[in-house]
Amino acid sequence: MARKSVESDTNIVELNGAGAPNSEREEGGISERARQLHGLSVLSLFLHSTATVQEMMSTLLEHAPTVTSSVLVYPLLLDRKRQLLKGSILEGCTDSVLERAMDAFQEDLTSLEYSILDNHALHELLEEGEVTLHDGFGILMDGVLPEEQWKAGERELNVRKLAMVPMVVENEPLGMVALAFDHDEINVEVLELLVGHLTLALRDLLVRDEVVRFSDTDSLTWIPNGRYLKRALEDEIARSGRYGRGLALVALDIDNFGKFNANYGQSLGDRLLRTIATTLAEAVSPPELVARLQDDEFVVLLPETNRATAVTITTRLLSTLAQVSAFSEEGAPPVTLSVAIACFPEDADTPRSLLKRVLSDLADQKADLPAVAGQAQ
Repeated sequence: MARKSVESDTNIVELNGAGAPNSEREEGGISERARQLHGLSVLSLFLHSTATVQEMMSTLLEHAPTVTSSVLVYPLLLDRKRQLLKGSILEGCTDSVLERAMDAFQEDLTSLEYSILDNHALHELLEEGEVTLHDGFGILMDGVLPEEQWKAGERELNVRKLAMVPMVVENEPLGMVALAFDHDEINVEVLELLVGHLTLALRDLLVRDEVVRFSDTDSLTWIPNGRYLKRALEDEIARSGRYGRGLALVALDIDNFGKFNANYGQSLGDRLLRTIATTLAEAVSPPELVARLQDDEFVVLLPETNRATAVTITTRLLSTLAQVSAFSEEGAPPVTLSVAIACFPEDADTPRSLLKRVLSDLADQKADLPAVAGQAQ
């Protein structure tokens, strides 16, 4: 990977040349380069052993300034559409260096987004994958913060150089790390190695998180599955018990779904399931949750909800479902749903018993008096 300095029109930074003053400076018999490389080896082990992205970012913020002799390390993650570099990867991190920088810029740096579509220089940096040195934050902050504001932040931090280090793995950009320095002697080798370790560790963690996310998602409807519901229910009941608040579960089941599949085919049956899932998911708001438990059974989790409110919400959901045109496509008859509601702590006081209760009540509803779509019982 090449290295160059762009804004100051100086020569390419050489890693091993004799003119690299920072790499061979002696401190107590140990060169600065040796100190940095030792710190880097330790930090890389920490990065690869973290369990969450937030833990990884907190570790980076805590140790990277010392390893790199920088005044700020500011990682930015590229969004899925590859249009924005986002500081939101740092949300939830508590770090004195980051807080000092946010005070200096008078801005929450974790909430900022940097468009690579509008900022062609940033786009080129990502495409080229080169470590570049700049004379300040202009390459990053122009068009994002007022010039007076970001320059005041530079002065407060005494920034002399800004290194922009792309995070690239297998020729695919993952993001960018900006490092600010209050001196001119920058060991680019250390920056490149640090961001290389960070990129690999972050990529592995994101891939693992993606696998976990998909393991919690129903493959047909793309809403949460029963596994995710049970975990969420445990968390919400623990919270409800702690604060003395209610909680409700609503279970819905398509009446005679097996017969529907037999008469109209699995393709239309799958489409019906996806339509119901999408309609329910769009009709609730977090922390409310819709999950497909199994087959044609859906469960709606309603935190901080009593029975009366749960009935009102359920009636609204069923009324919305009754208007879905997919129910009567291709000559299929109107689809009816059976519904049951169970509340914590009145009906059951544990996650398992509450889910068992609502499913038992649902089975009774189906056996005795099915609910018509658009009507809660």
